[in-house]
Amino acid sequence: MSGSGIVRGSYYEPHVYFIFSKTVVYIGETQNIPIRRWSSHLDSNGSFCKNLKRHLGGLSNQDYLNGMSFYSFSCKNELSDIQLHYCGYRIPTQALEHRLHEIVLSKLVFGNNISVISETTKTAPRNFYHWDDIDRIAVRLINKMLYFRDENSSPVFVI
Repeated sequence: MSGSGIVRGSYYEPHVYFIFSKTVVYIGETQNIPIRRWSSHLDSNGSFCKNLKRHLGGLSNQDYLNGMSFYSFSCKNELSDIQLHYCGYRIPTQALEHRLHEIVLSKLVFGNNISVISETTKTAPRNFYHWDDIDRIAVRLINKMLYFRDENSSPVFVI
């Protein structure tokens, strides 16, 4: 058996997620349970597959699609106070996704052999005023992610 997974949470909850495959990671956010989003990423026109093909210079991505790990974290509780200032969870969740990208890229937290194939240039919020809170949440999530990616622990979906 190659692993197991658990998905918990409400269908309508904000999540940030990580998709790992070989030497790449894709970081994203969704306002619903992430399984829906992941399936669209894996479509040939999905952003994960398109970004992976671009990263591979057009070479076959089949090896990458054969060995993937999906991790998701519900952030409803963590963002509950912040979302009151932004009429909902979308903007704070996008801020968290953006900060995760920045930290992973600048600190190489998954190692220098892992490339980030997602980006937040179009979705990073402007006029956002809770970056200190987002920084604390992002660091906690990255630490959880590092724990779950540890080779000695079983693959898990955490929501």
